[in-house]
Amino acid sequence: MIQRIQTIFLFLFIVTLSSTFFFPVWQKIEMKDSDSVDIIVTGYISSAFLDNGNNGTVNDYFYIGIILITCCVLAVYSIFSYNNRLTQIKIGTINAMLTSVVVFFFLYQVFYNELYLNINDKISFLISFYLIFLAIFLNFLSNRFIRKDELLVRESERIR
Repeated sequence: MIQRIQTIFLFLFIVTLSSTFFFPVWQKIEMKDSDSVDIIVTGYISSAFLDNGNNGTVNDYFYIGIILITCCVLAVYSIFSYNNRLTQIKIGTINAMLTSVVVFFFLYQVFYNELYLNINDKISFLISFYLIFLAIFLNFLSNRFIRKDELLVRESERIR
């Protein structure tokens, strides 16, 4: 039963999480004067870049990438375990928790990390941040349709 609608939602979940590796998540800009930029900090899934004039440092967050890859692998496993809908529901719940952890991590990075705390002029969330929320929504929709199928199967068993 791979042709079900929840399979499409899970496939789109995998595509959106995979595409977050290629786009920036957030950006902070500190202005020196009205026209010149002093510091631009951009956060990515794989690393965060700090550019201060001629100095630049790279902080690697490999565990966020591992969490997102784990979510994608769990979604693939969920697609092919269509015979056991309860397992699919559990995997969908785990995916929702893991992607929420990623969102909370980036919110922490933007607002509470000591490295970026002094930069308060302009904060903007970029496309990958919204792609993670889209992935959470697609996971929610797939779980909803999996539960709907489970209820339909239980009702048909009750009628027999």
